[in-house]
Amino acid sequence: MKAATFSSYALIIAFLLGGAVSGAKGVQMTTLLIPSENTAQGDMVGVRFIDLKYTPGSPISKQLAGKTENVRFTLNASDPAMAKIVSIINSDIASQKKSPVRFSNATLVYTGQIRGDPDSATLSYKVDIKPNISNFVLDKNNQGTVVDLDWRGFLIDEPLYVNVPKYGNMSINYPIGLLQATHPDLAKQFLASGSSSVMKNPLLNFQDVAKSMDSWHFLFDPTGSQAGAAGFKEVGGARAVSIYSLGESSFREGTMTETTSDTSANIGGSPVAVHSSTPPPSAQIQITGFSNIRKSGNNELAFVSDKAPEGTVTATGGFPIQVLLVLGGMMGAVAVFVLLKARK
Repeated sequence: MKAATFSSYALIIAFLLGGAVSGAKGVQMTTLLIPSENTAQGDMVGVRFIDLKYTPGSPISKQLAGKTENVRFTLNASDPAMAKIVSIINSDIASQKKSPVRFSNATLVYTGQIRGDPDSATLSYKVDIKPNISNFVLDKNNQGTVVDLDWRGFLIDEPLYVNVPKYGNMSINYPIGLLQATHPDLAKQFLASGSSSVMKNPLLNFQDVAKSMDSWHFLFDPTGSQAGAAGFKEVGGARAVSIYSLGESSFREGTMTETTSDTSANIGGSPVAVHSSTPPPSAQIQITGFSNIRKSGNNELAFVSDKAPEGTVTATGGFPIQVLLVLGGMMGAVAVFVLLKARK
């Protein structure tokens, strides 16, 4: 396992250093907030891997060995199940974060894969939600605009069932949902043998993105020239943009590491080791205009103005575009990691 993990990360690093970041896409959370319009487009992704280790020839080995099964579907904004999911997210943002932010017109893409070998299997998950975001502007006057940032770290702690053709009612938020849809007998045994802590650990958990904004890198692009090199386009009447990025480990920001959990199960009378891993968090928030982070108690706010104080470059001491591009590449790294892990 350690050798495979090292190899995967080595390939990711090679991918980044090779400069293949032009098509990179934010993972965990990416959004561009436009205070003048109080609207934004968001992209939030939950990724998880569960590795199963078992004895060759055991009952679970006979079911999974040599199989590759994929479950993938899309929910559009008009789907009643999607409307219910958005309602639950909005309720959780309001109750957990005390935020007025609301999601709407969201789409969701679920991708799950089971790949089995004689002595092991890997379950891979990716849940991608793309909502419209509104109501993040808390106040607006001649001095500038106050933007709420607390909404970003919400947790959806319920199964979120949707009706999937061929598979029926399926949970998209609990890892066990993939097994319940494809191997219901195995799913029952996993839940009955004490592995529910892993199998019911929500995929849509963005609490790591709630790390203090002090731990995010900040780049202010006063002309749009640097951000334009990374694909930024003038929007909302403002060319300048403030860019906050989470995901690069450093002495100041600390080390971003994957989250792991281990447990065991008894399937058909044979032991199964269960290892869960979630890649390190990555996120990027772009805000049109010059933004300055302020704290009010436990709340974090962005004060946004059209112009920055004279001489302002960045809050972290100078940040060339090469670093911004690397951050963009790092946010694409989880997507690459999904592909590498699925093909192991």
